[in-house]
Amino acid sequence: MKPLRIATIIVALLLAGGEVARWWGDARFLPLAFDELLIGAALLWAAVIAPRRGTAPLAAAWGLFCGMMLTLLVPTLDHLLFGPPKESAVFYSVALGIGLLGGVWALAAALSLNRSASHAP
Repeated sequence: MKPLRIATIIVALLLAGGEVARWWGDARFLPLAFDELLIGAALLWAAVIAPRRGTAPLAAAWGLFCGMMLTLLVPTLDHLLFGPPKESAVFYSVALGIGLLGGVWALAAALSLNRSASHAP
């Protein structure tokens, strides 16, 4: 579980830090960065409490992360495939796709660890 917790902390800090850096000084900071900050906090919280509560919080937080990645990826792919042209749509599509794949891996790992723990004697 420790590698998953470390990866979770890294992703949480990168996600929240990236949004703070992206929107810092902009009046729209709070509404536009709120979802990423909330999910970053959920990931961080899950990583911290996982030793006491098990992997269920990790699975829930990674499920939220995957949902966010999917909701960001679909409109970006729509712009890329059907227009209107969006600047950096290719870059964002690749980055979001990699994020989604990583999130699905982490979610599957958390669920697998939970299943292993529930079958342990």
